[in-house]
Amino acid sequence: MSTDALLLRNLPNFSPEATRRLVATRYGIDGAYRQLASERDLSWRIEGTDGRDVVVKISNIGEPEGVVDMQVKALKHICDRDPTLPVPRVVPSLTGVPYEWIEDEHGSRHMMRVLSFLPGKIMEQVEEAFSAATRFNIGVMVGRLAYALRDFFHPYAGSNAHLWDISRALALRPQIAKISDVGLRQLCEEIFERAERFTLPQLSKTRRQVVHQDSHGGNILVDPNDCTSPVGIIDFGDMGHNSIVADIVTASETFSEFDDDPIAYLCDVTSGFDSTYPLEENEIDLLFDALLLRLAMATVIVEAREATDEAGIPHIENAGHYPRMMELLSRQGRPQAVRRLRQACRFPVHGAISNDGGHLATDYDVLRHEREAHLGPIWHFYDKPLHITRARGAWMYGADATAYLDVYNNVPQIGHCHPHVAMAIYRQANALNTNTRYMCDVAVEYAARLTADLPDHLDACIFVNSGSEANDLAMQIAMSLSRRDGGLIIDQAYHGCTELTTALSNESWRQLPADEHPNRIETLAAPDMYRGLFSRDPQAAAKYAADADRAIAVLRERGHPPAAFMVDTALCSSGVLRAPENYFNLVAEKVRSAGAFVIADEVQAGCGRMGTFWGFRANGLKDENIDFITMGKPVGNGHPLGVVILSSDLMKRFVNGTYPLLFSTFGGNTVACAAGMAVLDVLEREDLIKRAAVIGEYLRQELGRLAEQHPVIGDVRGLGMMTGVELVTDRLTKEPAITQTERLIDDMLARNILIGKSTPNTLKLRPPLIWSRDEVDIFISAFDDSLRGHQ
Repeated sequence: MSTDALLLRNLPNFSPEATRRLVATRYGIDGAYRQLASERDLSWRIEGTDGRDVVVKISNIGEPEGVVDMQVKALKHICDRDPTLPVPRVVPSLTGVPYEWIEDEHGSRHMMRVLSFLPGKIMEQVEEAFSAATRFNIGVMVGRLAYALRDFFHPYAGSNAHLWDISRALALRPQIAKISDVGLRQLCEEIFERAERFTLPQLSKTRRQVVHQDSHGGNILVDPNDCTSPVGIIDFGDMGHNSIVADIVTASETFSEFDDDPIAYLCDVTSGFDSTYPLEENEIDLLFDALLLRLAMATVIVEAREATDEAGIPHIENAGHYPRMMELLSRQGRPQAVRRLRQACRFPVHGAISNDGGHLATDYDVLRHEREAHLGPIWHFYDKPLHITRARGAWMYGADATAYLDVYNNVPQIGHCHPHVAMAIYRQANALNTNTRYMCDVAVEYAARLTADLPDHLDACIFVNSGSEANDLAMQIAMSLSRRDGGLIIDQAYHGCTELTTALSNESWRQLPADEHPNRIETLAAPDMYRGLFSRDPQAAAKYAADADRAIAVLRERGHPPAAFMVDTALCSSGVLRAPENYFNLVAEKVRSAGAFVIADEVQAGCGRMGTFWGFRANGLKDENIDFITMGKPVGNGHPLGVVILSSDLMKRFVNGTYPLLFSTFGGNTVACAAGMAVLDVLEREDLIKRAAVIGEYLRQELGRLAEQHPVIGDVRGLGMMTGVELVTDRLTKEPAITQTERLIDDMLARNILIGKSTPNTLKLRPPLIWSRDEVDIFISAFDDSLRGHQ
């Protein structure tokens, strides 16, 4: 049917008397009749003499049977899926059919059907109903309706042609010429042009199903005693196969004469819809464009009909709000609308959104000022901190949509925002999020899975929220059980930010005067095989390990015999050093002989980073030489989770005296454990540990190739996806290239590559395990260019 034909409403011509006879004969219903407003059908409310109130609808002569058949079957489907949803019920005829064929006085055939009457007031006729609460609740109901229809199918769903179908909006374009106001006509032209170029192609990528797409204020009923509560949704004549976005914007098009903020209306309806039928990213970002198009369509339809012979038979009262709100919405603009919509539904706000759907930078200076005002002068990467708004896989994205290859952030070890982890977090949070004082399957399963390949003496887990907490707790247990308070660490170590782990991190205090060093902590010389004292000595392992004897003796002399030796086996903060073979075992044996425990800090080295699941194994530290394992950072791929692994015997001994210290409100919560389980799934399914070993070796091979061309590269070392690149000004003297290191970090940032440093002249490269040779090649090319620029 042509657009011009659809503009002619051509209502069926049946008198009340003729309708009364037909309904009485076919349905056995009689009562008082009152005509209802309708666009194409003839509709009457019957206050039945038998106490039943019903609505009789006689279809337009042009209405195909498939449209009515789809409606009656959809109503049954809705009642089956959501029996409490207030929609009309089909009243069968005396012969048991859902609709009857009848003839008018000219012999033209029409379909007649009867529906139950829903009590309530039409929302757009109740001034008090124009409130934020009403709009949210309408969104809830429309979301429930769309959710109930999500699995409904009808062969006619794609054939219900009508003027209000947003997917067929361009059919209205020729009617724009009938708009008399020049400015209004120009705005409609711009919106339709954008619809052809952007809105409609993007709508085709959203979820599509059978939708009501006519849930405006004229078809929503509210409770007369509580106008914020919608009690019914009627008129399924425009139903068809379309984007679910169509339902939201239709429910958002009814405004009062006092409304001046269409985005607020859209936000309220959308957040209600999202609460019952969660939206996806592309849908939330398209709502502004779709509502603008819907308002333009309504404006065109109303103006075109005023130019026809039906100008005296309006079916839309107060249609003047369409152009008014369209102009307001257009002036407010897409960036503001998308930002507010995302905030309303708690989607992350990706900076500002451009008119073409891309991302624009927010006012950087304003954001930085607000950050410092509300968060304080928090330490950040780079002199000018990056404004990152989203990430995926190996890439992070700025507010201006700049993509940065992440070669530094080792928290999302299996890639940023891995969909399996994100879904596990969502599903568990949607079911239960509580602590370990309740018995929950996921925490037990995770602990068993995490310790499955460890020896018998490492069989129990204590869950906390971070690596710092894990290291703190492990040291507390070691001090409690040993009745000692001394600690041994490797020079330049970092183990956390609590009071106790800060003392165990001489990275933070090694530059202070000796009398300001923690008296109960002693550092061992780092086993540096590039520039260290024994770097060329075949007995380097034993000679470096001998420093443990000195350190233990020093602590005893001070009255602080060692409780534990805490070591990051990747030696990450010490420069990503490669310790000589058997070094860690030699130190561990000395420590254990002295009555102290060995704590393997796997926060950076574990979870596959070193080419094996456990970093201590990659570096040759034997299982039997370890008393505690601590984990954090990547174990939840960014979700807060820390773990202490120890023997159940040690745990029981500790618990007997200090039980309250072991409980953490959030430690081991079900959502964190679900994230941890999902990380293990991905590591196994995608074979990431083996992949990390192979790709990490390729990375170091390529860096070695660059070292042949750039003498500033003094040493390349590491295992798996943990690599250190030490930079020097002279390869003979090995003078640290501190200034060049800083410049390279900034220069790589300018090339959209994120790297960091360990020591002042050692680059620390910790890409996600999902890297392929492609990411290595991108990094190597940029690094090569940067090095050439600094020669």
